[in-house]
Amino acid sequence: MEFHSHKGKKDVLLKDHLELVGKRSKQILKSKFLNDIDKNILADVSYLIGVSHDFGKYTFYFQKKLDGLRDKKDKLTFHSLISAIFAYEVTTEYLKSKKLLNIKPIKFLPLIAFFVVKHHHGNLNDILDDISETSLFDSGFRNISKQVKNIFENSSQIKNEYEYLLSEYSISIDKVLCALENFKKEIKNSDEIKELLKTTINKSVYFFKKEDDVIYYLITQLLYSVLIDSDKKHAGHVREIGRKAIDENLVENYLGKSDFQKTNVSNINSLRNNIRNSVLKNINTKNKIFTITAPTGTGKTLTSFSAALKLRKLLKSELNLNSEPRIIYSLPFTSIIDQSFDVFDDVLKTIDNFEVFKSEYLLKHHYLSEIFYKTKELDKEKDVDESLALIESWESEIVITTFIQLFHTLIGYKNRSLKKFHNIVNSIIILDEVQNIPIEYWNLVHDVLIALTDYFNCRIILMTATKPLIFNDGEYLELVENYENYFKSPKLNRVTLKYNPAKTITEFYSSLNTYTLNSYLFVFNTIQSSIDFYSKIKDVKGYEIIYLSTNIIPKERKQRIDKIKKIIKENKEKKKKEKFIVVTTQLIEAGVDIDCECAFRDFSTLDSIIQVAGRCNRNNNLTNSNVYLLNLKDDRKEYAYYIYGHKLLDITKKIIKSREKISEKNFLELINDYFNNAKSAQSIETDLIQSIKNLCYDVEDKDRKPISSFKLIKEDYVKHDVFVEIDDNAKDVWGKYDKLKDIEHPIERKNEFLKFKKEFYDYVISLPEKYFQETPSDFVYYLNYDKIYNQEIEYYNNIIGFNRNTKLPEESSCVII
Repeated sequence: MEFHSHKGKKDVLLKDHLELVGKRSKQILKSKFLNDIDKNILADVSYLIGVSHDFGKYTFYFQKKLDGLRDKKDKLTFHSLISAIFAYEVTTEYLKSKKLLNIKPIKFLPLIAFFVVKHHHGNLNDILDDISETSLFDSGFRNISKQVKNIFENSSQIKNEYEYLLSEYSISIDKVLCALENFKKEIKNSDEIKELLKTTINKSVYFFKKEDDVIYYLITQLLYSVLIDSDKKHAGHVREIGRKAIDENLVENYLGKSDFQKTNVSNINSLRNNIRNSVLKNINTKNKIFTITAPTGTGKTLTSFSAALKLRKLLKSELNLNSEPRIIYSLPFTSIIDQSFDVFDDVLKTIDNFEVFKSEYLLKHHYLSEIFYKTKELDKEKDVDESLALIESWESEIVITTFIQLFHTLIGYKNRSLKKFHNIVNSIIILDEVQNIPIEYWNLVHDVLIALTDYFNCRIILMTATKPLIFNDGEYLELVENYENYFKSPKLNRVTLKYNPAKTITEFYSSLNTYTLNSYLFVFNTIQSSIDFYSKIKDVKGYEIIYLSTNIIPKERKQRIDKIKKIIKENKEKKKKEKFIVVTTQLIEAGVDIDCECAFRDFSTLDSIIQVAGRCNRNNNLTNSNVYLLNLKDDRKEYAYYIYGHKLLDITKKIIKSREKISEKNFLELINDYFNNAKSAQSIETDLIQSIKNLCYDVEDKDRKPISSFKLIKEDYVKHDVFVEIDDNAKDVWGKYDKLKDIEHPIERKNEFLKFKKEFYDYVISLPEKYFQETPSDFVYYLNYDKIYNQEIEYYNNIIGFNRNTKLPEESSCVII
C-alpha cells in the first residue's frame, strides 16, 4: 500500500517526505560551524530525527484521516508520540554503533530527539514533566499499543522503506522494530508506563536531572528549529533560497557617492568618519563580542553595517564557511524599524540585482511588517504561505527585526518563533539601543549570548550611547578607540541638561515664556499628560504643532514623523526657517532621527533622558542647546512613577539632583555611575537561567518559573486592539476584513488576512480595558466611521487620537482570524 504524508493540492508519499526532511535537516547542520560540539554527529542525528518525525503516519488510522474517513480529533490518528518513541530508539541505535552512549553531551541526544519530535506540531513543554508517567498516559500513551500493532501489519514494507532511509548508517531497523514490540502491550494505567520505560527513556531522564549545562538547551533549540522548519517548508512546497554575497566595501562606496555627500552635510561628519575608521580597523575574528560606544548622532547605524560586512567576509574566509554569516540587526521598538530598514535599503540598492531579489538580501520582520517575500517569480496574491514561511525563518542575508522577535526566539518555547533559531546560529547580531533590555534580564541575556558565541560561533555587536553593564570587562572588545574622548569633544558638547522642580501640567505651561527658537520638543511619560499639554499649546502662533503618541493610528504616526523630518531637511537644505513644535511621548526617544533646537523631557530613567537629549541639536548646528528635565505630577504622584520602576528612578534622581546643570561632555560619567548603581540594585533572574538548563519550557507549576514566563515587554494591564475607520481607505480595509467571515476554512481565512495585514494594522491602536464599557470578546474592536464623525460623542479625534474621556460602547460582529 502507498502511505502518504500529505494530501491536497499535491499528494506526497510518506517515504519521500521523510527522506527530504531528513536530508534538508542534515544539510543545514552540515553548513554550520560549531564549537565544542561534534557537528557531524549532530548532523546525523538531525537526519535521523527528520526520517523519524512522521513514523506514526504509517498507520491505517492516519491514512484514513487523510482521506477524510476518520475524525481529525481521533487520538488514534495522532502521530507525534509514537514517532517520538521511534526517534528515541533510532537515535539510541545510532549512538551504540558509534560507541557514544556514555559521552556527554552526546549521550542525551536520544532524549532530546524524543522531546523535539513529540512537540514538532506544537510548542515545547517541560522535558521532566513531559516524560512523567501521568503526562504520557494523558497525552495518548494508552493508544500506543493499537498503533504499534497496526504498524506491524505492514512491517515488511516499512522495514524496506527504512532500510533505504538508513542505508548510510549502521543501524539495524530490525532492532528498532524489536524494541517497538514491547509497546504492543496494552497500557491500562500510568504505573505500567513506568515499568515499560524504566530501562530506556526514564533512565535517560534520571541522569539528565543531574546535569546543569546550557549546552542541552542550545542543542534542543537547534534540532527543534531545523526539524520544524524543514518539515513545514517541504509540506508547504516552499522553494530553496540561495545565499547572496555582498561586497564588504558596500557601505564605504555608498558613503563616497556625491549624492550622499551633498545631502548629509554636518558639523560632526569628521567625528563620524573617525569613529567609523576606528571600528573598521579594530573589527576582527578573534573576539566574539564587540561594543560600539559613541554619542547619539554619530552614524552608528552605517558604521555597524560596514563593520558587519567586513566581519562576515573575514569569518567566511578564516573559518572556511560555506557562506557568509547572516547579519541580524535588532532594535527595541517597531516604531523605529522602518527608519533603520530604509538606511540599509538605500545602501543595498547600489547592488545591480537587488530589486529582483530584494528579500534575499534584506528582510524586515516584526508583527506589523508586510507579509510578502520579494524575490523572483513569487506572486504576492498566490504565494502567501510561501512568503510567510520564508519571512518567519529569516531566509535573508540581512534581517532587520525587533528585540521581541530575536529574544523570544533565543529564549523561547513557541513553535512559530523557533523556526528561525537555526538561522541565528553563526550569525552576526547587532543590538541597537541595548539599554532597553529590562535590567532584571541582564544576567539571563548575558548567559544566553555568551553561550551563542561559545558554542554556535555567533558574533555580537552592542551599539549604544549609554552602554549598560550586561557584559563584564574582558568579555568584549570596544571598537571605538578612546571613545570617552568623543563624549568630551567640544563638537559633541551640544546640549546642557537642566533639572526643574516638580510641577503640574498647568504650572509648567504657565512657566513657559515666549518662544524664540525655531523648533521645540516636548516629551511626556503618559499619553494623558501629552494630550493635556497639547491642548494648552496647540494655538501657539507661528509654529506647526505636531502631536505624536500611540494614541493615534500607526499610519498617521508615520506620516507625522515623515513630516517632521521633511521640515528639518528643507530647513537645512533650503535654509528655510519653518518653525515647529513636537509634543510626544517616549516613543520618540530611541532611534527616531529628528533634530530640534530645544527639548523638554518629563523625568525618567537616565538612559531615556540621554536618548531624548540626542534628539536635540543633533548635528551641532547651534553653539549649545538646552534640554530641560521636568518633574511633572498629578494630584497623586509624579508621572514618572506610573511608567518606570522606583529603583531606577531613585538612582537617576540621586545622580541628577546634586547638579544644577549638566553639559553633554559629562554624560558618560553620569551613564557609568547610573549603570553601576543599577547593576548593584538589580534582582538576578536565576530561576529562568535554571529553567533553560533543565529544558523547562512551559509548565503549570507555581514553584517553577519556565522559559514561557520570559516577557521582554511586560504589560501591567490588559489592552485590546481597536480598528479606527478614519477614512475611505480604512473603510475598504475593514470591508475586506469583514468578508473574511465568509471563508469557512481557518487556514484560507488566515492567508487571505495576511495579504492585507500590514494595511489593517495601520489603523489599529491598543487601549487599556478601562476604556471599554464591556470587555471586547473579538479579535479587534470596530470603531466605525459613523461613531467617529456622526455622533455627539467624539470617540476619536484626527489630531490627538482616541478621546480618553470616553468609553467605547459594546461592539460585536467581528470575525476572529
